[in-house]
Amino acid sequence: MCEVRPSIKFGTDGWRGVISDDFTFENVRLVAQAIADYYNASRTPGAGIKLAVGFDTRFLSDQYAQAVSGVLAKNGIDVLLSDRCVPTPTLSYCVKNRGLDAGVMITASHNPGSYNGIKIKTAAGGAAGVEITREVEKLVVDPAPQKNYPAGRIAEADMTLEYVDFLRRYIDFKKLRGFKFNVLVDAMHGSGDSFLGQVLAGTKVNVEFLRADINPSFEGGRPEPVLENLKPTAAKMRTGRFDLAIVLDGDADRIAAFAGKAEFINPQKILGLLILHLIQDRGMSGGVVKTLVCSNLIDNICHAMKLKLYETPVGFKYISELLVSQDILVGGEEAGGMGFKNYIPERDGSLAG
Repeated sequence: MCEVRPSIKFGTDGWRGVISDDFTFENVRLVAQAIADYYNASRTPGAGIKLAVGFDTRFLSDQYAQAVSGVLAKNGIDVLLSDRCVPTPTLSYCVKNRGLDAGVMITASHNPGSYNGIKIKTAAGGAAGVEITREVEKLVVDPAPQKNYPAGRIAEADMTLEYVDFLRRYIDFKKLRGFKFNVLVDAMHGSGDSFLGQVLAGTKVNVEFLRADINPSFEGGRPEPVLENLKPTAAKMRTGRFDLAIVLDGDADRIAAFAGKAEFINPQKILGLLILHLIQDRGMSGGVVKTLVCSNLIDNICHAMKLKLYETPVGFKYISELLVSQDILVGGEEAGGMGFKNYIPERDGSLAG
């Protein structure tokens, strides 16, 4: 009797499923095997394959990460496993910074706590395109013939140190040292945690955190930074104690914000402000990428500043491709994911903040 394998599909940013329904340890191991088969197929004789594995704050994420790591190592792949929950961009930066072949992130991003998922990151640190995910999907259903590679090694590492160090070098510390701001950071119980406090250490910016504790159920909601989920953030802002609130989603690759007395700054305004900042204040150059459903505000800014504007389908993986192949200053999607020049071709809510 033939074994019937599940139909696992990668969407705009990874495979996601309901925990203990379709997102099971068995299916996670099948996907890990397919990822191993995909990268082993391109293995140069005599050379090794190295992948990084990270995970967020969701239920069993750390154990799913260990399961993935075990499958990869069994297939002769060396694994760098995060020793703590991390934002997705932290895993992506580690892959690029350490010259690894790819990364696997255990996260369901902004979905409810009943979900978990897997994202694949390229050697450049960007979201894997359809040319990769389609092959992985095929290999889940029709696995490659197994080869006997020597077992790979699994090494745990703190990926956050190099990530925080990079962010501190990317932002303009001279200007920040001269200002006293009170900033509220809402991590929405996700892996954004307190990284912004580490990044801003040594400045006069006072950072206070909201929902920075781990809560795998996300209080029964979704860690998605849309206005309907941000009542606690708005209430804090109405106290008048803060100049700005920065809100991160479950794996800290998306952003929303509040100013003043809880004035919501939607992601399209944030993207527009970042374009102006990078051009006018930082003296940087390059084109701008947006998705088809983004606001015409971005078109108007690019027209006024004579910037080349690219438009992509929905899904940050399409923006990632342009961040690699073209001279792009900043790319942003409608939901608050933004990527930047001279970094990784990936969204980063903390850096945007």
